[in-house]
Amino acid sequence: MTTVTAQQEEMSVLKSKITELQTALFYTESVSPIKLPTHVITDVEVDVEGRIWFAVPRPTMHIEAFEKEVLAKLDFFKKGKDFFVKVKGVAALLTDASTINGFETLSADMKEKMNDDKSIGIMVKIEDVQFVDNTPKPAQNWLKASRSQLSSWFF
Repeated sequence: MTTVTAQQEEMSVLKSKITELQTALFYTESVSPIKLPTHVITDVEVDVEGRIWFAVPRPTMHIEAFEKEVLAKLDFFKKGKDFFVKVKGVAALLTDASTINGFETLSADMKEKMNDDKSIGIMVKIEDVQFVDNTPKPAQNWLKASRSQLSSWFF
């Protein structure tokens, strides 16, 4: 298997996991005193080039006060699922309609959301992905648990 095929397969797995989870916390790791607030993201798109696209409400402060590129984290989760996904990358703020419309991989629906006056588009270039297994450990019978506790005390 070539590295290109392996990367495409990894991206396909990541896309399916993110689609399955649907919800993420987006937060930046900027050292700037003016930071984007943490947002709950529910509508994302993942392209084959390793970028995650979404829109967040436009901040009340002037958009030029924010850094155009910042380190960011996305924690994808869903109640009842036995895994979650942590993504780290560089987030770029997209405020110009011509820039947003220039990306061929974006759907028309996502472009419309990003071009809305009340929101800004964000593109996160994926640098690191962590799949975390959250499977609950099987519960032990109370009788077995008490027996092993007693035996550990005496032996």
